[in-house]
Amino acid sequence: MPVIDDSIGLCLTCRRMRAVTTRRGSTFYRCARADTDPRFARYPALPMLQCVGYEEGRPEDETEQGGTGAVP
Repeated sequence: MPVIDDSIGLCLTCRRMRAVTTRRGSTFYRCARADTDPRFARYPALPMLQCVGYEEGRPEDETEQGGTGAVP
């Protein structure tokens, strides 16, 4: 069972999550599953404690590899 942050939930450890940080410093958690499956909200209400599309793992677009974390 994954570790769940009380304020974010499963999105924090889902490989489909993309963290988007605005210029003002706000961070939103975008669900990449929403791009191909209309059952998922692009920006789900948090905390997300249950999700049929959850896949544990690191996000595919990691900021450590030089990306910005923003979705084009």
